[in-house]
Amino acid sequence: MRHIENNQYLRRLQGLRQERNSWESHWQDISDYILPRKGVYDGHRPNDGRVRSGKIIDSTATRALRILAAGLQGGLTSPARPWFRLGISDRDLARHKSVREWISKVENTMYRALARSNFYSCIHSLYTELAGFGTGILYCEPDDERGIRFRTLTAGEYCLATDAQGRVDTVYREFKMTARQLEKRFGMQNLPATVHSSLNMNRDHWFDVLHVVQPRDEFDIALMDTMNMPFESVFLLNGHGGHVLSESGFMENPYMAPRWDTSAMDVYGRSPAMDVLADVKMLMEMSKSQIQAVHLTLRPPMKVPSMYSRRLNLLPGGQNPVEQNQQDSVSPLYQVRPDLAGVSNKIQDVRTAIREGFYNDIFMMMAGTNRRTITAAEVAERHEEKLIQLGPVIERQHTELLDPLIDRVFGILMRSGQLPEAPSVLEGADIKIDYISVLAQAQKMVGTQSIQSLAQFVGNLAKANPEVLDKVDMDRAVDDYAELIGVPNGIVRSGDEVEKLRNMRKDMLIKEQQLQQSLQAASMGAGIVKDLSYSGLNPELMQGMVNQAGHIMQH
Repeated sequence: MRHIENNQYLRRLQGLRQERNSWESHWQDISDYILPRKGVYDGHRPNDGRVRSGKIIDSTATRALRILAAGLQGGLTSPARPWFRLGISDRDLARHKSVREWISKVENTMYRALARSNFYSCIHSLYTELAGFGTGILYCEPDDERGIRFRTLTAGEYCLATDAQGRVDTVYREFKMTARQLEKRFGMQNLPATVHSSLNMNRDHWFDVLHVVQPRDEFDIALMDTMNMPFESVFLLNGHGGHVLSESGFMENPYMAPRWDTSAMDVYGRSPAMDVLADVKMLMEMSKSQIQAVHLTLRPPMKVPSMYSRRLNLLPGGQNPVEQNQQDSVSPLYQVRPDLAGVSNKIQDVRTAIREGFYNDIFMMMAGTNRRTITAAEVAERHEEKLIQLGPVIERQHTELLDPLIDRVFGILMRSGQLPEAPSVLEGADIKIDYISVLAQAQKMVGTQSIQSLAQFVGNLAKANPEVLDKVDMDRAVDDYAELIGVPNGIVRSGDEVEKLRNMRKDMLIKEQQLQQSLQAASMGAGIVKDLSYSGLNPELMQGMVNQAGHIMQH
């Protein structure tokens, strides 16, 4: 492998670190007051189990953030229910039975692959990072055992850069690996002499590693070579002269980098934790003052005579001997009578503000229902105004997290041969992604209200004038409503199937009418025969006349 002194990757890393520097102090405060086990900064070492929550007196913010992370997982990517649906942009192609069957098989394969991997445990950590630091990084790579493997990065572990459209396309990840892990991952032949020495002396010695993923300037995808893919991937030792451990590439960016919110040209995101950080610090000060007030009330400062050298025993039932003429000398210096009830009420107000800043009222409502599940319609009805505030965040997660995630998983499964062969009619067609999670549907439920209102209004008018029903395209209303509420593929019939069903119904109606006409003709013929029989005519001649008349009526 190459050994490059001061190579281009290390130089760019230094520049990206400087760009990130202004965010680190903000992230450090969030780690100190809200997420003590998240974030890596200067001096951090792996497997550090020391207590890092020294500044946290009241853990309301930490618990509120966990509720938000759990709510996002259950609302966007729940492991217990479908949360995405594949489709075809071309509606004519989507009507084909073979296309619908292929889409269904692909969806089931992708859901099984995600469930078999560690996706759902990593996505919860990602939502924690996102709500805390405003930026989350999820890494996705093929795995021999489980098919796909994920890893969540924490703040301070990565440096980012964006493209001209403001999308994150470059990730420089700094992490540590032991000598034994380096040998297992990259092979002995690709390691420098320093790692070889550690393998002989201390196999668990930590080394600094840098992983670079960025768009490749020039590539020829037709060559099907790892060095000719849209994204380049380079692992190198950081701090050992830039020794390159491996070089390869990716068809899709393996790093998903969603952000909670961005401002202007910011690369890193802003989070709810940043919004409530001032309230969190105030809560810590108020809690500290409340504890001090309680201590002063229970154990006030004491005044003692100057010649009293013994330490006061302030335990319940403690005895402090005094001189007979100084029996009243030991007494409180002053009495503290704080308004503990008022302080507690103010603290409760701050706690409520912090929980609202983390949207706990929405997610606790979803979790507090007595039933096992809650529908998107109920979510939208109860907290429509708050869901509108959360709407831009949900849309950003669809764009920056879930879209590239599904593209990446689809690509890995397709290249490994786990997906069924696509029908020939799909050649060149675009596959679209619809999100049918509880939160996604709750956002769409705003659109269903207009359809429901129109249907109710037209239904009332139709009682007086049924012709008004001709004004509404009922089939289109059903299709749009089913799409908004996330009805699974196959439940609502396609236009061709509906037309075929209606034609069959018309044919059956025509045959029934013809049968009724035949029965009426036969009945009339029987009456004629009966009447003519009394006239003395030949019965065989009369029956022939009836049959001929019935044949004429049928045609």
